[in-house]
Amino acid sequence: MRRFIPGQLYQKLQRITTNKHYFPEIDGIRFLAIFLVFLTHVNGYVIDRGVSAFQDNPASYGWWENLLFSKRGVQFFFVLSGFILCLPFAQHYISNKEKVDLKRYYLRRVTRLEPPYIIAMMLMFVATLAMGVHTFSFAFPSLLASLVYLHNVIFASPSYISVVAWSLEIEIQFYLMAPLLFRVLTLPKAFRRMILATTAVCMVNLQQNYHPAVDSIYNHIQFFLVGILLADLHVSGTFSFLKNKWAAFAAPVFLAAVLLLPIKDYYHARLVYPFFILGLYILVLTNDWVKSVFSYKFIPIIGGMCYSIYLLHYPLISYFGRFTTAIKLSDYYFPNLLLQLAVLAIPIVTISGAFYFFIERPFMSSKWMDKLLKKRADETPEEVHTPMVQPEPVVKNLS
Repeated sequence: MRRFIPGQLYQKLQRITTNKHYFPEIDGIRFLAIFLVFLTHVNGYVIDRGVSAFQDNPASYGWWENLLFSKRGVQFFFVLSGFILCLPFAQHYISNKEKVDLKRYYLRRVTRLEPPYIIAMMLMFVATLAMGVHTFSFAFPSLLASLVYLHNVIFASPSYISVVAWSLEIEIQFYLMAPLLFRVLTLPKAFRRMILATTAVCMVNLQQNYHPAVDSIYNHIQFFLVGILLADLHVSGTFSFLKNKWAAFAAPVFLAAVLLLPIKDYYHARLVYPFFILGLYILVLTNDWVKSVFSYKFIPIIGGMCYSIYLLHYPLISYFGRFTTAIKLSDYYFPNLLLQLAVLAIPIVTISGAFYFFIERPFMSSKWMDKLLKKRADETPEEVHTPMVQPEPVVKNLS
């Protein structure tokens, strides 16, 4: 990886982490998830802007429409959230490791995720007003509701400032209730796993028959539950036998399943879909060959920036797309989609990368607030213009 990216640059782009648990392959999964999100939104933009000019009908590609259906990338993130947040609790309940400090748990969520989110929302709010997309009287209530993660509840719709903020509201709901859910790990092994798997199946069945007007964790809880099950299995070492190199051949099967299962049209596909994600993640975390694929070169670097990319990619597609969609490669849908993916990826990765480096990454350190307060206390008029010291060495973990 360092041969592909110069060592100094690699270190500057690396995620700042706070404890000893680090899985570079997890950032590889994040890369896959954010790419699916990016692909879905670019595809939607291309169809909205250029469908009348295509000689073929995008809807005729059934497998492709199925791939982009139902927010697959976001659901990948939900499983990851369940796993990552549960991991220290699982180590405590299953392996008798250090007890999780709940105050620190909630403080970490606030100090890590809130500042980049608030800054991004404010930037998009100003841009929305400056470009005349919305009036202040229309956009400001939406901004306030979004900042407190209640837009889905208050307006029964995604944020007018940032469409993708709906999923962050779901994440917050999970963060709040997660420590209570993690108590299931105190139960006997077979019983708790049966509860997690059965509850996930039951929730899919409920969602099939009852559709509330407000999108909430109710509609997505099965993915978080599968993430908790993954943490249980991982800490327990249940699938350690998958280290065998021959087990790597199962990875393409699970990957094809999570990408192509017809969850749009078939209830039974929706029923097993979270468990195929579980199977893929188990292989990524266990098998060395699969790990190396998901840790390959630039993949963890881009995956590590996924939060910044997620926050910014949608308005950037809308802004730059008005210029790029004028470029046509042919009169057919797929060549033009591939062109737009390649062209739009450049400004989105560049701008999101800058946002990540200057805004999100500093907040990855759990000590940023202490450092800020200490710096202010130690400053003297003579020291104000002193060049900044070099950053502390990176400490790796999942967060």
